[in-house]
Amino acid sequence: MHTRSSDDGRLLELIAAGDHRAFREIYDRYYKRIYLYSYRLLGDGEGAKEVANEVMMEVWRGAKKFRGESKPSTWMFGIAVNKIRKEIKRRPPAHGDPDALEKEAGEKTMQDDVIYHAELREQMRRAIKRLSREHREVLDLTYYQGLSIKEIAEITGCPPNTVKTRMFYARKRLGGIMEEMGIGGEL
Repeated sequence: MHTRSSDDGRLLELIAAGDHRAFREIYDRYYKRIYLYSYRLLGDGEGAKEVANEVMMEVWRGAKKFRGESKPSTWMFGIAVNKIRKEIKRRPPAHGDPDALEKEAGEKTMQDDVIYHAELREQMRRAIKRLSREHREVLDLTYYQGLSIKEIAEITGCPPNTVKTRMFYARKRLGGIMEEMGIGGEL
C-alpha cells in the first residue's frame, strides 16, 4: 500500500526528471494548502499568492534537491516558512489601527468562503492574529496542516522541545485572548 507521502516522493522524483504532469499533480495537492497557510500568517492575499507561487517554482526547480530525509510535505512547507519569514522581514512594520489595517487588507484579498464565512471562525482568526509569528506558525502547522511535533521542528529549524514549549504558550495565550473576546475558555 502506498501512502500519500511515498506517492509525493515519487512525484518529486518525476518532477526532478522534468515531468510536467507530476508537477501538476503536486501543484493541485499543495498550492491551496500553502496559499492558505501563507495567508493566515501574512494576512494578505497577494502576498500569500506570491509565496505559494514561489514555493511551487522552487519545487519545480529544486525537486532534485529533495533527498527523502523528511516527508515531501514537510520539505515544501519548510520552503514556505522560509519565504514567509523573508516576506515579513521585508515589510515595513505596521502602524495605525489594527482593525483599519485588517479591513484594508481584507478589501484587497480574496476571502475563502469555506474557512472565513462563519462568525466564530472570524473571531478565532482575529484572536490568532494577535499571537506572535512563532506561535501562529506552530498552531497553523499543527491544527491546519496536521503535522507532528517532529515535522514542525524540521520545518521551523527548532528543537522538538522548543516546538512543544511554543505550542504550550500559544494555546495558553490564545485561550486568554479568546476569553478577553468573550468567545471561549481553556483550549
